[in-house]
Parts: sequence; structure tokens; C-alpha cells
Amino acid sequence: MIQETVTVIVPTYQEFDSLPSLIEAIEKVRNESIPNLEVLIVDDDSKDGTEQLIANLQEDWVTLMIRTEDRGLSPAVIAGLETANSKFVAVMDADGSHPASAIPDMIAALNEGADFAVGSRYIKGGTTEDGWGFLRWLNSKIATIMARPFTKVLDPMSGFLALKKSTFENAHELNPVGYKIGLELIVKCKCKIVTEVPIHFSTRQLGESKLTLAVQWQYLQHVIRLLRFTHPALVSFCTFACVGLSGAGVYVLLNFVTSKMFASDAISVGIAAWLAMTWNFIWDRRYAFWNSHNRSIICQYFGFVVICAIPLLANYFITLHFAKSNSIPMAALFGAGIGSAIGIVFNFLMTRLLVFGK
Repeated sequence: MIQETVTVIVPTYQEFDSLPSLIEAIEKVRNESIPNLEVLIVDDDSKDGTEQLIANLQEDWVTLMIRTEDRGLSPAVIAGLETANSKFVAVMDADGSHPASAIPDMIAALNEGADFAVGSRYIKGGTTEDGWGFLRWLNSKIATIMARPFTKVLDPMSGFLALKKSTFENAHELNPVGYKIGLELIVKCKCKIVTEVPIHFSTRQLGESKLTLAVQWQYLQHVIRLLRFTHPALVSFCTFACVGLSGAGVYVLLNFVTSKMFASDAISVGIAAWLAMTWNFIWDRRYAFWNSHNRSIICQYFGFVVICAIPLLANYFITLHFAKSNSIPMAALFGAGIGSAIGIVFNFLMTRLLVFGK
């Protein structure tokens, strides 16, 4: 028997049909293994009868929290983790896909020194129900590969997890996007020892799946946020370089347009260079230096122009030089290539330090 206190957090939205069997399964664990277990259901104002269902149970170990603002699975889990007062906290889905019988093994792993426990489909002994579907399986595998920079866990996408409340309290700047809160907690709580407990992952029997294209897009955004947290300088530079590459393409395209509008090569190339530089500034400020919006955009723009002046002028004169013997778009391609090679590292370091620095 596990004598420590445990709170099982169950985020719900429109899960009325699934809750009775889930609570019954958790009650069995409570009776057989963890007498000091309680359940906290965090519902996003479903208005589907969940509130009356819990009231009718009249069980003091089952609590319901109704949320009406900032709704979403990850915010609901965080709200539950903040509210729980037990030594250990666990999170599981309400749809029956996670077996409550695995909770004692997950708590035991924490007692044995793990920082984090995951109910895993992909380690030895873990399984998924037949009929899961190739596309869903493929989606899960791709998502797991995308999580590899942060953890070696085989099933980091699992929503079935457990940790100490004290570990959660040490989390740094929780800012999840979408529904995969587990990966966020592993990274932001700086969990070094993550133990995977094998589970059988069942296909949802009741209700509708929350796995949509929008959710998958949110997961991609989440991975980018985590990369910014763990490798901010590298992500900033790679994004800066990608924006610079796109700017080179814009520069060539603009030269094709402006050369048709102005008879003077000097004017057409100059306008194209200025517009391409402005393009770079807009996207660098938004993506490469995502945390720099605490300063005036006008001051940042003029600072960006000053710092980029040297490679920009190189780009400008190289383009004019090659324009004497080539078409303007071809000359612009030479100018963009050489100018980018000259300026990419210098521009990145100077703009990061002097323009977009906090």
C-alpha cells in the first residue's frame, strides 16, 4: 500500500459519458493500493451534466473545479496542479484511454527516485489498441521525433503522467500551447530522471477525439517555444538566417518589378534594397527576436537600418556592378548572395546586442 497523499487530476470538456467508468476505476485503485488518493476533475464549463454527476456521487475524495476563463487542456492541467495539495500529483485523460491501474506503479517510480513518471505505450510491455489507425500512429511517431531535442523518453506525447508537487512548484515560466502538457513539464521542471511505466493505450469509446489539425499546429508551436527556452541563441540565429534567405529572394523579385517601373538602375535597385531590408526587419522582430517587443518599434527599425547599412551598401553596389553586363534580376541575385555572406553574422550579432536586446 502507498500511504502518501496523491491527487489525480482529470481535465475534462464534454466528458460526461466517460466519467462514471473512470471514477469507478480510480476508486478501485484507491481501495486496493492508495488509500489517500483523491480526484480533482477540472472541467472547462462543459454544461453537459458533469456538475450534477459529481454532486450525486457524494464522495469527499472526488472534487470538481469549473473553469470559465482561459479554457483549454493545458491551462486546465496547470490549474489542477496549482490547486492540488498532495505530495504526489498525477494527470490522466477522462476518455478511458489511460488505465487507472498504472497509477500505483507511477507513484512507486517517483518514490524510487524518478523526477517524472510517464504512462508509456512504446516501452516493453506497453501496447496500443488494435484499430488505432496508421495516420494516428504516424502522427504520434513524428511528434515523438520532434520532442527528441528535449528528452529521450519514448512516449513524451503521453498525457498520462505523475510527479511530485514540489517538482511542479519549481517549474520555470510554464507557457504551454495545445494539449501536450507533459513535454512542457519535463522541460520546464528540469526533470532529469524520467521513468516510463508500460500501459495499454485504449481507443476512445465515448465522445469525440480532440486530435485535430489545429491541435497538431499548436504542438508545432509548442516545440518551437520549448526550443526557444532551451536553445534561445541557436534558434534566434537559425531563424535570422532563414529570414535573411527569404529576404534575398524578395530582393531579387523586387528588382525584377522595380526595374520595369524605373529607368534608373540606381533608383530601382535602391528601392528594392530598402523594401527587402524592411521585410527582414518585420520578420526578424517577430520570429528571430521574439522577446524584443518591449522597446519602440521605430527606434528598433532605425537601429536595424544603421547596422545593416554596410552589407546593404555592398549588396547595392555589387548589384549595380553586375547590372552592366547582366539583367537586373540576375545582378540582384549576385548582390544578394555576396551581401548576405558579408553581413549575416555581423548583422545578427549587432542587431541582437544593440537593436533587439532586452
